[in-house]
Amino acid sequence: MLEKTSLIFMAIMSGVLLALMINVNSELATTTTAFQASWIAHGVGAAIAVVLYAIFKSSGKTRGQVVVQKWYWFGGIPGAFTVVLASVTVQSGIGLTGTLALALIGQFIMSIFIEHVGLLNQPIIKLSLVNAFPTLLVTVGALLIIYGKVTI
Repeated sequence: MLEKTSLIFMAIMSGVLLALMINVNSELATTTTAFQASWIAHGVGAAIAVVLYAIFKSSGKTRGQVVVQKWYWFGGIPGAFTVVLASVTVQSGIGLTGTLALALIGQFIMSIFIEHVGLLNQPIIKLSLVNAFPTLLVTVGALLIIYGKVTI
């Protein structure tokens, strides 16, 4: 099992890659369209996923026979919409930082909701000040990022 430090590093790298992906897809969307950029991004991503699957499957590290519910296959739909929406908003007055800050607020709100009602087999964690307060702080920070831009 991975230790906590490794998991923290992996989560940070996920955020770095997300910012890079959104910026590159946004640039691609300016030369094509947001939907075309999404198709290209997901096509390349699918090709890389197939290669990674082949590498890790051949290494013998399998979990055995697992039954996957059919609705789990629809997890790519939010990803596709994320690429399209972010490609549009990054090139607006919101910018990359504002887009990522607002996306983080959306992630906070959705994760709090999922945990509050126990959706998607998540343990139920009722809404409290401890998990709502950081969302408020990120919201204030996002508003400062978007509306507090200073030109030098």
